[in-house]
Amino acid sequence: MKKALLYALLAVIPSLGMAQTGSDFMTAFKKADTNIVFDVNAEGKAYNVAWGMDAAWNWDFNMNRGVAHIGKKHLSIGRVAFQPTELVKDNGDGTYELTTAQKREMKSRCDNIRKLTGVKTINMTADQEAYYPVAEYVENYYGKVEEWYKLIKASVKYCQELGMTVYSVSPYNEPDLTTWKEGTKSQYKQLCKLIREDSFFDGIDICGANTLNCDQAMPWYEAIKEYVAEGNTHQLAGSLENYANFFSTIKSVGKIATADELHNVGEAIVGVNYGMERGIWWGFDSKARGQFCIDSNEGVRLGYGENAKAWSCGAVYRNNETGEVHGYLGSSERQASPSSYAFISKGKDVFFNGYGPTRMYVYDVPGGNGYQQGQINAERLFDITWGEDVAPFEVDGTYQIMNAYSKKMLTYMGTSNVQSTSRKTTGTTQQWKVNPGYVDGDISYWFIDNANANANVTQTHLNVLNNNLNAGAGVICFDAEHGMNEQWYVKYAQDGYFFIISRLSNKYLHCSNTNSGTNVTLQEGPTATTASANLKKYLWRFMPIDAKADTKAPNAPTALKAKQRIGSIELEWTAPEDDDPLTYTILRAEIPVLDGSPIEYTTIGRSVSSLSFIDNTALAGKKYAYKVFAVDYAGNRSEASEALEAAPLTEKALLCQLQFDDDLTDNSANHYDASLYGTATYSKVSSLIKSGTKSLNFDGNTYALLPYAPATQDEMTLTTWVRWTSGSNWQRLFDFGSGTDQYMFFTPNNGSEMRFVMKNGGD
Repeated sequence: MKKALLYALLAVIPSLGMAQTGSDFMTAFKKADTNIVFDVNAEGKAYNVAWGMDAAWNWDFNMNRGVAHIGKKHLSIGRVAFQPTELVKDNGDGTYELTTAQKREMKSRCDNIRKLTGVKTINMTADQEAYYPVAEYVENYYGKVEEWYKLIKASVKYCQELGMTVYSVSPYNEPDLTTWKEGTKSQYKQLCKLIREDSFFDGIDICGANTLNCDQAMPWYEAIKEYVAEGNTHQLAGSLENYANFFSTIKSVGKIATADELHNVGEAIVGVNYGMERGIWWGFDSKARGQFCIDSNEGVRLGYGENAKAWSCGAVYRNNETGEVHGYLGSSERQASPSSYAFISKGKDVFFNGYGPTRMYVYDVPGGNGYQQGQINAERLFDITWGEDVAPFEVDGTYQIMNAYSKKMLTYMGTSNVQSTSRKTTGTTQQWKVNPGYVDGDISYWFIDNANANANVTQTHLNVLNNNLNAGAGVICFDAEHGMNEQWYVKYAQDGYFFIISRLSNKYLHCSNTNSGTNVTLQEGPTATTASANLKKYLWRFMPIDAKADTKAPNAPTALKAKQRIGSIELEWTAPEDDDPLTYTILRAEIPVLDGSPIEYTTIGRSVSSLSFIDNTALAGKKYAYKVFAVDYAGNRSEASEALEAAPLTEKALLCQLQFDDDLTDNSANHYDASLYGTATYSKVSSLIKSGTKSLNFDGNTYALLPYAPATQDEMTLTTWVRWTSGSNWQRLFDFGSGTDQYMFFTPNNGSEMRFVMKNGGD
């Protein structure tokens, strides 16, 4: 067993530094409302969800955006609406026929589903907005079970004649909203009975009423449960608990849980977690919804968390076909209040859209303060990455943007198309402010604004010309007040280059040739089989505004060597000769125990400006291989240095010592510096000092954190002097852990006594 002595106060979550140690991007975030703990290598939980688009809102633009973000491969169902307007014709032989107007509207909806999504399998529901408040239509159908039955039968028959397969019908839509005047629960039950007893509907399920308020879903389901195969609701009012419980109850009795009018990825995340098997999107937003549909079908869920009071939730999924891992956050369209989430990676350090390496990332989900009071229908997607080739930085600043294929710069051209032109040494037409930001809905996007705003030019936002969803769409600069066609997803690709993806169409910024003056357009994204030369047309590098258009990589660092310590490994190397200032990226791989196992390197440090780096996340008892590569001012990467093997020493020794003498510095050679949330104050009162010259004071709102590595020893001793005057029950003096099933903490008062607790799984 390995032993170590740790002299510290409060530990476990990472601290922020200057990228010179292995605990750089580890900051003392505020305490989040909800934790989402995940392991990128876990087996995970698979789900099987049928996704679809809704033509009840018959808008081809909305349908096309859903297809662009989800992809036809992941769409298997759709929804169309029948119109309770005129009475249908009774042919006198048990068949019924829609009016000309009803046929025209139904054909339009079926065409939009079939032609735009490629789907022919549909659910049918009522278009109550076409029905109410027209007095004649209300008179035709309100409470008249037979007329509803005839309309539904005629509508199903006509859809079948159009080549559609009707898998289920929802006789009423939002019946809990009594102003629609569809009918009572008793009349609804009579209607379902008529449908179920008619052999014409054999093979077609009855889907329960899609209540607007999920609190009403169970009462409406109970009224007709003997006739239905699907339980159904959507969430425009009602609690998260009732929404979740409805799906889990439907699933438990062997029926299909459905949400046929989804409005936010949060509804989908909660629904899938509790048993939802069919989800249909009403209005479609953007990447968070589309990627979630893809991941839920191609991968597994690694972590989940919810805040029922705030009506928000989050999850982490791994796509097993691509290997990508994504984090998601979502909230109620009309009821969400502000909340915060901590994503906690158990297995390894990772990057969240370029932030890292870290074990934890905290994000605030915006919300309102009452029903439809200040909500923005917030949802969020994160790329969670690791490995040898990761984003060189978080994209947030003013840059030149260079295309990998043309080796030329994205350039503002006034009222004309944005072009790829040769680098200019003066002016601001090639300077772009690239900042994360949001207006409403999917808040995963960046604004890309030309620096000509400083010259009072209004056409400054990178914009999709005429809201064009098609490949080949023009890209201009305009001022649509950061509308959906002026928001862009920045996704790391490779070798220091990024993809720039339109929120509007999910198409990729593209440069077709190497000529200066080439118009930049949007094109379908690359695939796994896209040739290397063509892939470069999609790749963009964010460079300092004074960097040259340089694509020549520097030489590799040499003479890599290691100083092995107890608790860390210090690396040193020799810089290559180069005209540019260089920074360095540190790669590490765990040496496999089994011969022949692949060595996989991951990034443990970036933007290191010195010629040394302290790896203080190396674990005792493990052996590692290290490599270093150089990055020049323009972002070009060298080849990696020759690999070097090293391991931390295992003798008993002091790992970390924090005196808190006006700072949070670790006095050991391992640099396990603490990070503070809140404002630090230090006391000189001698009676409060047991070591060093001062003591760190906590006011009940601050806390100090250490990197996680000191708590990874097989055996250790923690020693601390604390003067505790007051605090709530279960307040921690120190707390190591990664979740509710793995922790070690000490509390001076659990309500009756001091307590030290350790838990690892069930032990």
